[in-house]
Amino acid sequence: MSTPVILTKLDPRYPSRLLGVESGPPSIRWQGGPVEADRTVAVVGAREATNDALAFASDIASALAAADTVVVSGGATGIDAAAHEAVLRVGGRTWVVAGTGPGHCYPASHADLFDSIAKGPGAMLWPFEAGHRGAFLARNHVLVALADAVVVVQAGLRSGALHAASCAIRLGKPLWVVPAAPWMSEFAGSLQLVEAGARILTSVGPLLSSLGVESSNDSHAATAGGASDASLPTLSSCEYEVLECISNGALHVDAIVARVHQSAQTVSAALLTLALENVVVEGPPGLFRRRRAL
Repeated sequence: MSTPVILTKLDPRYPSRLLGVESGPPSIRWQGGPVEADRTVAVVGAREATNDALAFASDIASALAAADTVVVSGGATGIDAAAHEAVLRVGGRTWVVAGTGPGHCYPASHADLFDSIAKGPGAMLWPFEAGHRGAFLARNHVLVALADAVVVVQAGLRSGALHAASCAIRLGKPLWVVPAAPWMSEFAGSLQLVEAGARILTSVGPLLSSLGVESSNDSHAATAGGASDASLPTLSSCEYEVLECISNGALHVDAIVARVHQSAQTVSAALLTLALENVVVEGPPGLFRRRRAL
């Protein structure tokens, strides 16, 4: 990796999203493509993430990149790496906001990943001087300031992603959280964010719509017998598939998982969204039925 360029706030290449922001550093080290974009989304989460969460992060990042949206993350193991790598696979743009200064790669195992991103069209950004050993919470302020919205894919109660979420709230950035079953302790921090009012994310469609981008492949209106029902919300493909399973009566969640061939976590998230949208109702516990006949 060649020597990064130092950008001050007087340099036209300095990220415009950091100008006028209290957390914007007076200078930043940069290498790669330009750090300007029409849309940017931060995708963050646990380092020791579940396989389902890693797969979901990859899917979200790939869909964002396909919609010409820059994916911003911190270059850590787990969710961060899954997001960065997914964008590289589809030839999109991703920005790493490193928690160290240039010359100190953390984690060391990501040297090749960072080299690939630094070649462009993505970019490596170091908010700290060369030799800086790490200030990951301070890094989060910069990462979130660069994003139009923040997605937390998985967070435990001690996850650094919770700090990024608090930065998003302070800066007034839309905060999206991937939910999980309440008994999954790995997502206890995520559930905390949901309870605090974060938007629930079960597919990329609503996120793209909030950014002014239509996603024709991810979502469509739920229908019955081929006819649209304007009273229903727009559902993702997975949510629609789950809804179709319970069209003729109540089903246990295990039966739904078996029918749609999705993970229990994915189905639970879809059912939670359908319940919040007032489309399905649970009762007795574990059994779901449509709230109204269609």
